This record gives sequence, C-alpha cells and structure tokens, in this order.
Amino acid sequence: MVGDVVAGQVEMSGKMRGPCGARPDTSTIDAKAIPLPSQVTSMADLQQVGLPRRGPRLGLLADAFDDEFQKQVLMAAEREAREQSLDFVAVSGGMLGVELQHPKGFVFDLLGPHNVDALLICAHTIGHHVTPAQMAAFVQRYAPLPRVCLGVEVPGLFSLLINNEVGMYTAVKHLIEAHDRRKIAMIAGPPGNPEAQARYRGFARALAEQGMHVDSRRMGFGNFTRASGGQAVTELFDRRGLGAGEVDAIVCANDVMALGALDELDRRGVRVPRDLSLVGFDDLDFARYARVPLTTVRQPVTEQVRHAVRTLAGALHGTALLDRAITFETEFVRRRSCGCNTRSRELVLSWPLPGETQDFAGTLRGRQDSILADLHQAAHSGFDFVPEDWEQRLFAAFLEQVAESEASAFVNCVEDICYALLRRDSSVGTAHDVLLVLRRDALACVRDPATRGRIYDLIQEGLLVASDMAAIAQAQQRGELLALMGTVAEATAAMLAAPSLDALGEAAAEHLPRLGIRAGAVALFTEPNRVSEQSEATLVFGEKGRCDKPVRFSTRQLAPAGFLEGRSVVLVPLGFRGERLGMASLEFGAPDTMLYEELRLVLSSAVTGALLTRAVDQARREVEKLAITDPLTGLYNRRHLSERIRDEFVRMRRHPRSLSLALVDLDGFKQVNDRFGHEAGDRVLVTVAQRLRTGLREIDIVARFGGDEFVVLLPETTAVQACMVSGRILQALSGQPIDEHGIVSATFGVATTDDGGTQIDQDELLRRADHALLCGKRAGKGRVLHFNDCPPALPEK
Repeated sequence: MVGDVVAGQVEMSGKMRGPCGARPDTSTIDAKAIPLPSQVTSMADLQQVGLPRRGPRLGLLADAFDDEFQKQVLMAAEREAREQSLDFVAVSGGMLGVELQHPKGFVFDLLGPHNVDALLICAHTIGHHVTPAQMAAFVQRYAPLPRVCLGVEVPGLFSLLINNEVGMYTAVKHLIEAHDRRKIAMIAGPPGNPEAQARYRGFARALAEQGMHVDSRRMGFGNFTRASGGQAVTELFDRRGLGAGEVDAIVCANDVMALGALDELDRRGVRVPRDLSLVGFDDLDFARYARVPLTTVRQPVTEQVRHAVRTLAGALHGTALLDRAITFETEFVRRRSCGCNTRSRELVLSWPLPGETQDFAGTLRGRQDSILADLHQAAHSGFDFVPEDWEQRLFAAFLEQVAESEASAFVNCVEDICYALLRRDSSVGTAHDVLLVLRRDALACVRDPATRGRIYDLIQEGLLVASDMAAIAQAQQRGELLALMGTVAEATAAMLAAPSLDALGEAAAEHLPRLGIRAGAVALFTEPNRVSEQSEATLVFGEKGRCDKPVRFSTRQLAPAGFLEGRSVVLVPLGFRGERLGMASLEFGAPDTMLYEELRLVLSSAVTGALLTRAVDQARREVEKLAITDPLTGLYNRRHLSERIRDEFVRMRRHPRSLSLALVDLDGFKQVNDRFGHEAGDRVLVTVAQRLRTGLREIDIVARFGGDEFVVLLPETTAVQACMVSGRILQALSGQPIDEHGIVSATFGVATTDDGGTQIDQDELLRRADHALLCGKRAGKGRVLHFNDCPPALPEK
C-alpha cells in the first residue's frame, strides 16, 4: 500500500501533527470567499421559525448510526465540523448493493455540489458488499467536491486508512506467545470488505510465522453484527463438529461480533478466558464493560475522523487535497478475555531503577516527558473533552500531594477530569487506565517502602474517587435511560397513532424537542414511490415554533430553504416496505445517535399509516359519492334525491317554510340519440347537467331522475320564486347551442307545498310536479308550468 504511515496518536489534545499542518484558524476565515452551491431564497413562513445564515457545509455518508462504531464516527465528525465553523449534514443511506425492506439508498443520490461543499465518505461501513471498482465509481459521482474516504483506499482520492493487518497480526501473535494458543479460530468479516481482508491477512501471517496454517474448519464469517458473531460460533461447534479441545482461541474481525460470540459461548457453558481466549477489534466503549472485559485492537477512530474533517476544511479554504492514502497505526489493548491479568502491567518498568538515595521528585521530573507521553497514550482518544494540558496538571498535582500528605491537589484534579468526562457522557474507565499507568511509572522511580506505600495509597484514592463518580454516573444514567425510554415510547405512540399528516406534524413538533432534537423538517416526495423533483415539507419546526403550512421545495435542497443553515443535522431517508416516501432532517442533539435510526423507522411507519388513512378516507368518500351520484352527469341520483326530499319535509315540519320542486324533461332528446347515437346523447346530458346548476344556491339540489329527466329541489322557495328560477334555467339551456347538434330545450313542471307538509307528502309533491310537466308538454313544450296553473288531473280509473 502506497502512502504515509501515521502513529495512532497523530492528533493529541486537539493538536494536528499530520501532513496537513496545523489546524486552520477559524477566526480568520472569510466565509464569503468560499465558493458555495447555488443560493436559495428563504421563505417568509420559515423565517418565523428562526433560521440562520448559510455557511460552508460538510456532508457525511454512512450506513446507519445505530451501532457504537458509526456513533463514534458521527460524534467526532460533528464536533470537529462545529470547531471548523462548518454546517454539517450526516446521511444514513445503508450499505451499497443491499436492498432493504425499508429503502434508504436513494438518499445518497440527493447529495452533490448543489447542497454540500465537501464530503466525508465512510467507505468502510457502506461498502461491505461492493467491489473496489464499484466503490470508486460511487465516490466519483460526487466530483468535483473535495472528498475524503475512510477505511478504503480509492485511487485518485485522499484516503485515511487503519493498519488493520498489523493490528490483527499483533493480537494473534500475543495469543500464541503469551498464552500458548495453537488452535485459533477466526470470525472474519464480509469476504469482499477490504478491512476484513486485511485483518484476515494479519491473522494468517501471525500463524505462518509460528509454523501454523489457516484451518478452513476454524474459519467463520459474519457481517460485523452481534447476531452474526453468535451464528459463527454455532457454525464452528455444531455444523463443523469442532470439539471443546479443538479451539482454544477465537479472534473476531470486530468487537461487535466478539460480543455475539461471547453470548453464544456463555450459552454453551464455555468459560472465557479459562476454556477459550477471545479477542475483538476496534476497542469500542462497550468492550471495556463486557461481562469479561474484551481484549481488542484499538483503532483511532476519533483521531482519524477529526483529521479527515480538518483536511476537508483546509480544502474549502484553498489547501490542496493530496491524492494519497494515510495509514493510522492501531494499538493492542490487553484485557481479561485473552487470559491476561491487566494488573501485571505495573510490574513492567519503563526505566532502570534509580539509586536508593536518589531524590524521588527529581527523578520523576527528569522523566516527565516520557511519563506525559505514557499518560496521553493511556488516555487513547477518551480525553477529547478534557481541557488541554490535563497531563501536566495531573502530573504536577501528583507530585504536590506525594510531597505533602495533607494536600488534596491530586484528588481534586482527578475529580475535575472525571467531571469533564461525565459531562460529555464519556467513559470514566479511561481515567482508571491513566491512573494505573501513572502508578507504574511512579513506582519505577523509587524503592523506598514508605514512598512506594504513599504512591499506592494516593493512586488508590484517585481510583476510588473515579469509581465513586462512575457509580454515581451509572445510577444517573440508568435513571436518565428510563426517562428517555419513557419519552421515546410516548413519542412513538403519539406519532404512530396520528390519523393524518397534520396530526403527525403536531405530535412530532411536540415530542421530538423532548428527545433533544430542537428542530426538524419532515418532507415527502410529491410523486408516489419516486424521488420527485419537488418535495413537500409537512412539518417544519424550530426554536421559535412550528410552521403550520406545508412548504414545497426542490428535493435537491434536502430541506426547505434556509433550514440547514447554521445547523448540524442528520438526514434520514423515509421508506416503508419497498416504497420511497421522503426524508427527514433532524437536528443533531439527541442523547444517543441510535435514536435517529429509531425515529427513521417510526416516522416512516407513521407517514405510511397517515397516507393509508388518507387513502382509505378518500376511497370511502369516492364510494359514498358513487352511491349517491349519477356516474354520467355527476348529479345526485334518484335514491339520494328521495332521502334529501324526506329530510326537507322533516325540516319543513319543524320550521314551516315553502318547498318547491321542478321536474325537468328534455324536449326532442330522443331524436339526438336516434340521429347521432348514444355517445352524442351522453354529451348532451353532461352539458345539460352543468347548465342546470347555473344560478342555484348551495342549499338547492339538482338530481338526475332517470333518462333525460332531472329534478331541481328548491327549499324555502315559493311558487312564484320557483317559476322564476326555472325560467332562468330554461333560458340557460335553450339560449345557446349545447354542442354541434344545436339547441336543446326543456319543459319544467313545478310544484310547491307551503303547508308544513301536513296536507301532502313527498310522493304527492312529485306527482304534482309530474302532472305540471305533462301539462306543459301538451301545451307546446319549451316552457315552465306550475301545478297551480294546470287543469285538475283526471281521476284514476
């Protein structure tokens, strides 16, 4: 591999010692001088929510933020982006080449020069299932943006790598030399993953150097998940029939699979490390606190990510982005799972013992630089949130309190360090490692029993302080976790129960800020299951409240105009059962990054439910409409007309009013059908229906009675008024041609009841209108005739 090799402590205490030089001085950056994507205009409705000014924006492409490794990547990238005065958008689009039940990958297609200014690409998490050529093609699509790839070397791009092969080689060599393990199995990562391949090469090289070879029966494979680690153990012991004495150690390609393997070994009654050694890779936070503390290989994730962000910030301000790879060295971390007793480290002295009469404090000061370097290395990246120069302060406080037994400077300094760690939810366990290294180095400088006893007591006091604070923090975290679980459950229930998109928006705006997400925008594509050019934000909320009107914006903007400005956000794709729905921009700030993946699923389900409810309601309305309307003209049908007439009679009895009804029959319609066909007749009926509605009130009702007959129901209308209304409608019908077939006229028979419905019922009202219509036909058609003006009807025989 061509490139520079950088030690694991390439970045210490926020200082840059890599090839890109010192950290850019953000106080001198002129944001206006930086080339930006096309600017957008803020919308008045969104300004009310409170949205700041546009700045240069960094994008992060990852698989998901629901595991410890990618959580660490996200937190380091977001923190460094803030320090570099960059807006930040993290995108979780899943693994390339993997089709998910709830689609995510489409969100990768949305990023580009139009919405971000630089990209940090987690090639080692999204590229498990693609070839190097496919990964290179994926990265190239984002040209000409400045890009940095993590974990996978992409030709032609600046890449930051981990020395995976040496890391695994060191771990396996330790198992062989320190614990005499000879029957070592490996749970490797996905075969096509470059990092997994490098770790396998380290495994094979360590075996080969000891005259051993890789036994295919002892090779298992996983996909870097906890479940796959347990499944690989099952494969080794059950399907391949390996007995208890045929495997004395298992090395795993990452810590997560190692924990899965530990779960399965526990279930089988295999004792780690007495029966079998276990080693992981990554040194994630939980590795220290596993049931058996996990021996592992630490990769400097935080240093690597922050180095990448600083490099991209420099590129945005004119520093050339070099075409090369930089490799970060790993560190072997011994814990109990391999069989080591970690306390034995104290017996390994860094320097020759000084003479009996040599001054202890003077000797310690003479070794100060080496001791400070040891302390820094022991802290790994766990002290990122502790103020700089903590090593000097701890060293000076230690010397002071050793010399003066009544002093408390050292204990106070330990408390300050632990408080700084706990304030940022970091592990206090790192402080234990630092104190143990300090004890080792201090004891190497003295033989005097009294001074050695004082050192033991003082370090023990510091360890007890750290342990007490860790216990208190754990109790608080348990309480906070229970409260968070309750808040998440309440938010989930509220959003899933939302019957509409508007109700969902209200629920999200109410509950998400309680989860630390102070601002958000949930947007849906305007075309079903398609990444449309336009999206509609059904919810936008911020520090000043909620925007209660849907906002349309170009999907390429990722969020409504101005929303991303000055923010760090996690952009989660919304998809459900194969359908692409939209995206949600959620402000960074949740107490656990895993919540973003949880909210992605909840919002996707809630949106699907709300859309389904809307579709059902719309279908129900359509069915109801079909049940009461005539399919050709869209007017009410005869059955619904009967119901409305009955309702008007009921209302008329409560509040006596006049009620009129006009029965309309087209004149000469049969000739239209006979001469031009039924299709032409249908067009005439549709046009007549439209003209019948002309000039009517909202309370008036028009219905198709059958064939070419229509009914106009006129509540609170007298006989005189009904005849006037009918006359206007007749004029609208016959005043101009219906279509190319000419003018169509009609005859109106009108009837009125004004007795409150005591003398006649609805059937009688219809019979009277029908009689008036018959009389009008006999009188010459094309007219309006009221029942009161007709000769009496002949009695039925």
